Amino acid sequence: MQSTELQFIFSLFSFVSVIGILFYIIVAKTKAENQEKLVDELEYKIESLQDYLFELEERMDADKSPAQDELKRKIIEMYEDGKEILLIENTLDVPRAKIEMVIKFYKLQEKN
Repeated sequence: MQSTELQFIFSLFSFVSVIGILFYIIVAKTKAENQEKLVDELEYKIESLQDYLFELEERMDADKSPAQDELKRKIIEMYEDGKEILLIENTLDVPRAKIEMVIKFYKLQEKN
């Protein structure tokens, strides 16, 4: 009888192990599928952002005028001469945010 009981216990442990392995495989596959969905969603969002940036850059290029280029050039010249932003703002009658934006882009281009 003991060998039958041992066989039953070993069979039971084997069965539980197989069920555990199957459960682990199913959970792992589900996680992998969810990660693939998330990656696909993120790739779609990145593509959408790239398209949006491209359209925005096209609109910005279309909106450029010689007067705006001249204004940017003056802002950069005054900045290089060491003028403070407040003085540039008062002299050219340009909003502070625009001056800071032009200076930031200038610094970024200067680095590259």
